[in-house]
Amino acid sequence: MVAIHAPDTGDGPAAGRVLTLLHRRGPLTRAAVTAELGLAASAVGTALNELTALGLVRIGEPLRASGAPTGRGRPSPVVEVSPEGPVAVAVQLSADRVTVGLVGLDRKLSHIGQPIPDISDTDPATLIPALADAISDAARQTDRRCAGVCIAMPGFIREPDGFVRSTLHLGWNDVPLAQQLRGMSSIGAPVAVGRAATLAVLAEFRYGAGRGAASMLALNCNRVGVGGGFIDTGVPFTGGGHALEAGHIIVEPGGLPCPCGARGCLEMYADARALLRAAGRRDHDDTVAEIFDDAAAGNPAARQAVRLTAAHLVTGLTSLVNTLAPERVVLMGFLADLYRADQDFVRNGLMTSSFVARTSRIEIVTGDLPHATLIGAAERAFAPLLRQPRVLATGTVA
Repeated sequence: MVAIHAPDTGDGPAAGRVLTLLHRRGPLTRAAVTAELGLAASAVGTALNELTALGLVRIGEPLRASGAPTGRGRPSPVVEVSPEGPVAVAVQLSADRVTVGLVGLDRKLSHIGQPIPDISDTDPATLIPALADAISDAARQTDRRCAGVCIAMPGFIREPDGFVRSTLHLGWNDVPLAQQLRGMSSIGAPVAVGRAATLAVLAEFRYGAGRGAASMLALNCNRVGVGGGFIDTGVPFTGGGHALEAGHIIVEPGGLPCPCGARGCLEMYADARALLRAAGRRDHDDTVAEIFDDAAAGNPAARQAVRLTAAHLVTGLTSLVNTLAPERVVLMGFLADLYRADQDFVRNGLMTSSFVARTSRIEIVTGDLPHATLIGAAERAFAPLLRQPRVLATGTVA
């Protein structure tokens, strides 16, 4: 829910609040917008006029207020974000690929592609110019204005200025990514960098499997590594930009060496690489899906590999749940597939090993959004526009 502030009769803050509400909730009647935000009707009218002039909002046909008799009551028009409004360029940079999407204020993906599917050369001097080209190419796929760019990536990120302190799977340290991309990209939009797990979790909380929860722990895996995020009363727990590095919880003391320098980290035992290793298979297209299919068909080796990987997931979840006590646990990406493959084992294992999970009756669910990281990155890219819609016209943030 959008935070409610003191009534505002000016057009600046009110416009941002109206736009944020429509962005997050979808089409609403003008009367519902006024009631939801607690603003004066005149302030909402002024805000809608401004947003319409900026091409951000569309006003549709009036609807009669619920329960009003035919012929009586003033009809309330439906307002929504414009489907022809601005887009955000959302980029997901992972250990083995780059995915780029164009996302509208209605959260619809109008374009998605993998322009750099092979990033075996992760040197910043090579990869950053390729990222800049991919961003520019994506922006050229539409005539709609670009409101912002956000790169979602694993690692330790200083989000205020998009400085990458470290990202283990790419081997980067102290890279001013946002600054360099701003100098290379030709689209002239603000550039942000965010931690992929935090952005994906935020998207699921607002629009997916986390809706209605007071607090949510989510773990995500896009094949390599495990990321995590925790949201309490709508606020992501970020610490210094790299809080809740769930993949580096120790689940096997003295176990396999991790790029972080420790041994026995969760991501070494519960990501797609771990399942492949447990099944004794080499990675190629669709191998992981084949293991899940074989396990479902009763193949003993595949079932054992799934069970071993799921057991490590339970160990990691137990520590996290005992520490954070979330109302809901959401598993995303590969971890969602792993949970579905051995659901009773994971659920019962967590309830047995965690007093917190057992007494609180914590829900375990899988993610709803197929592109949660891209949607989360778009949320970050749209943030300046949602705070101050005039930024679209002026190109500056006050």
